[in-house]
Amino acid sequence: METKRSVQAVAAFLRGKGWLLSEDPENQIVSLGSRWNNDNFVITVDELYGESRYLLRLTRGGGFGLMARIAYEFAVLQAVRRSGVTPRPFFCDEAAEVDGQPTGALLMEFLTGRPLACDTHWRLAAQTLGLIHSLPADGRFVVREEPVMDVYGMCGGNEAMDTQAHGAELNRLAQRAARLLTGEDRVVTHGSAQPSDFIVDEDRERAWLVDWENGGVSTRWVDVGLFMSGAATVQVGAYCRTDDERREFLEAYALAARVVMPMEAMLERAAVFERACELRDEAREGRSDPQEPGGV
Repeated sequence: METKRSVQAVAAFLRGKGWLLSEDPENQIVSLGSRWNNDNFVITVDELYGESRYLLRLTRGGGFGLMARIAYEFAVLQAVRRSGVTPRPFFCDEAAEVDGQPTGALLMEFLTGRPLACDTHWRLAAQTLGLIHSLPADGRFVVREEPVMDVYGMCGGNEAMDTQAHGAELNRLAQRAARLLTGEDRVVTHGSAQPSDFIVDEDRERAWLVDWENGGVSTRWVDVGLFMSGAATVQVGAYCRTDDERREFLEAYALAARVVMPMEAMLERAAVFERACELRDEAREGRSDPQEPGGV
């Protein structure tokens, strides 16, 4: 489908649903490309109080699983909006049709800002995770019972789960997590908290957290480990590479989330999921490394 046709189809869909009226689709609707089986569009409209921008997310395909997933993301966004650091959801239609093709559709607030620089904005990221993890969980969230496997399964990790090296180490990590987390409360989690999922609003001194399709209830250390691993491996502005940086981040997070726990215990828990991230990345790149870092 050509971009021009897509823009016109999106405009017709929004108008037909009564969600938004775009008088000049070619200039008001911009494609952001595709991610995670979704096509994303930014729509700019003039309203009574000024210019507003919205994000429209359309599933790529009409399979029941994809369409149900966008309805789930809508429900999660409704549940986490009270945090003040997530996009506001407006409308959802899990059984929509755009340009004659079945799709799931979600319209939400488009948040503006700059990409998160881990070495500069790490404290804002810690504060945002603390706010999210302090939210009450309810029946709208999926409860994730296998956090290590959830982390590994992202970004194609499942394709390599039958490798002997990863399978054995994943089992050890899962067993270790089970021991460490026994008795700990489960919290609302983002589930895939990479640095690229944060948008920094420097005027408000906050970091928005977007892309909630993997939201659920799990251990807080999934999000913490995911962020720390991602921050340490970005090409520009890396953070959490040294022991001092990891401690600094965890101290800020614990303050924001009101977690009372010895630093060594927090480091031990985060390390389990940092290692799961490393294995996930090895699987995505088609590598297997049976050696584990010390302490995990």
